[in-house]
Amino acid sequence: MTATAALAAGIISLATAPAVQAEARHRRHETTVSRKYRTARVVEDTYSRKVEAAFGGGFFRFEPGPAVRRATQVDWAASGAYYFTPAYAVVGDIRGNYGDVSLPNQLPNGVYHPLITEYTFMAGPQWRFYRREKYAVSAHVMGGMALGNFDGGTHGFPAPQLGMWPTGSTFAGSVGVNLDYNIYSNLSLRVEPTYVMTHFGSTTQANKGGVNAQVVYRFGKK
Repeated sequence: MTATAALAAGIISLATAPAVQAEARHRRHETTVSRKYRTARVVEDTYSRKVEAAFGGGFFRFEPGPAVRRATQVDWAASGAYYFTPAYAVVGDIRGNYGDVSLPNQLPNGVYHPLITEYTFMAGPQWRFYRREKYAVSAHVMGGMALGNFDGGTHGFPAPQLGMWPTGSTFAGSVGVNLDYNIYSNLSLRVEPTYVMTHFGSTTQANKGGVNAQVVYRFGKK
């Protein structure tokens, strides 16, 4: 290449560089805008659904009575929420808890770990305060009723005589947080730390807490 040709090529390169850079900036801007628009559409599609159903299981810690140690229970949980807005809903929750108790003394018939069961039926408001494409966080406060069977596995011995609460129904209250990971706009995986208060035996059991893992399905778009 002659000196004249090289000089001409350099002049052309300098002259076209601003246009090339402007085109690159324009393409990056279009890509950013497109990505933001797509994300906004996904977020709207995910959280505009009116109904949310969840089911799963986990474990809880519970105080079975005034004279026995705390027990670990396995549980299942089912809930349904109706959203009036993407953030606010009313939720209903049903749970079943199952576990055995370590008695301080073995019963005459050889029973040392009788089975206890509990069921709770609660409802209340739910607030979804964090909403993103892949993640959501919500909190709820609920109240309702608990049914406890503490002498079903004692073979005729009344539960209070063994240091446990009497079988019956009582008030139940709950606070919890839902940590959701969205697989699709209508399907999520949830981890739910929960605290439940009951009032068996006219005494507040304020140490019932645990964690649930659930599958969440959303439907009914607004």
